Amino acid sequence: MSRRFPRLKSERLANPTAFAIAAAAMLVPANVLPILTTRTMGQTRTDTIFSGTVELWRQDFWAIAAIVFIASIVIPVLKLMGLGWLLVAARRGNVRDPRRLTRLYEALDFIGRWSMLDVFLVAFLAGLVRFGGLSNIEPGEGIAAFALAVVLTALATHAFDPRVLWRGHAMEAVR
Repeated sequence: MSRRFPRLKSERLANPTAFAIAAAAMLVPANVLPILTTRTMGQTRTDTIFSGTVELWRQDFWAIAAIVFIASIVIPVLKLMGLGWLLVAARRGNVRDPRRLTRLYEALDFIGRWSMLDVFLVAFLAGLVRFGGLSNIEPGEGIAAFALAVVLTALATHAFDPRVLWRGHAMEAVR
């Protein structure tokens, strides 16, 4: 039975690991490609997540810039780091504090519900700001990559079974 358990554990971790790696790969184009293009009175401006944050900061919208930076850059990176931590801990087995890691999993799952907020904001702006030749906002390629990264992260979180963190403790309790 002990020979089958590591194989079973690695099979349970294969999908969340693949989704997490794909999400990390999609964060690169999500942060490099433009997320929206703004046309105002003949001038065109394309912004990535970071350049949009910098522009908000320069226009003295510090609170909005901070929210966009945290929600669009910091949280996705921290989510993937947390998910990576869970996957490594589960692969190693014999987790010392499965309760703490389960709470981390629950936090990642909760945050995942709010991750598409950025995508909805760009879609809302693109639909709302259409004033012909005066002003127009169009979503860019980066927002599609960002949405895919968010979906892949959510799939990775839901594919992860936190019970694998408790396997070592269940075996020790039986002994």
